Amino acid sequence: MRVSVILLWFCLSSVQLQRADDQLIMGDVQLLHNSHVERSKPDQTNVQPDVWTELRDMVVEQRELLKFYQNQIEKLKKENTDRVAFSFASGLNGNHGPLPKDSILVFRKQITNIGNAFSKITGVFTAPLRGVYYFRFNVLGSSRSHRLAVCLFKNKEKILDVAEYPKGQYEYAVGGATLLLQKGDQVYVLLRSNSQISDNSDNHCNFSGFLLFEMVNAFSAEEKDELVQR
Repeated sequence: MRVSVILLWFCLSSVQLQRADDQLIMGDVQLLHNSHVERSKPDQTNVQPDVWTELRDMVVEQRELLKFYQNQIEKLKKENTDRVAFSFASGLNGNHGPLPKDSILVFRKQITNIGNAFSKITGVFTAPLRGVYYFRFNVLGSSRSHRLAVCLFKNKEKILDVAEYPKGQYEYAVGGATLLLQKGDQVYVLLRSNSQISDNSDNHCNFSGFLLFEMVNAFSAEEKDELVQR
């Protein structure tokens, strides 16, 4: 009886020891697995800052590139605006006038029109920007009975008046002026009443002008009046 009890106790102890060993082995396997998983996971603390750094650098680069292109566009706009020059001939093949009243002399034959500020329909130059411009005109006459008289006007202000009396001989009326113009100001040549001009394909009658330099950071007459009223 005592031997049987001893054998039973020995068997139970062996089973418990086996279970304990199995648990230890499973624990070791789980530890190894967890260790492998941890080593295989990417280091989020290292990867995430690198991604944000790259994105930030890309944004900065795109902003600088956009600013560069905007500056180039503004530069091109300014260059195109600053270039103003025109030269037109009358386009006549014979005489023009005399007329019963003063009228704008229309020069229809285009030689140059950079900036498209001169209209061959109306004969009027319209300043595209505030600046200092130079204008010059030549007109030819050969009438025996009519004068050759023209004026240069800025808006409704007469700048100069030139008159010749050809008496059957070829005579030129020539004039020029340097003018400070506001944007939108108009300049034109006026043919006086009872005057006659002559021209042909040699372009004896012509009107030219160009921008000398732009005037910036200055107030127009209207702006000055507004500031005074304030």
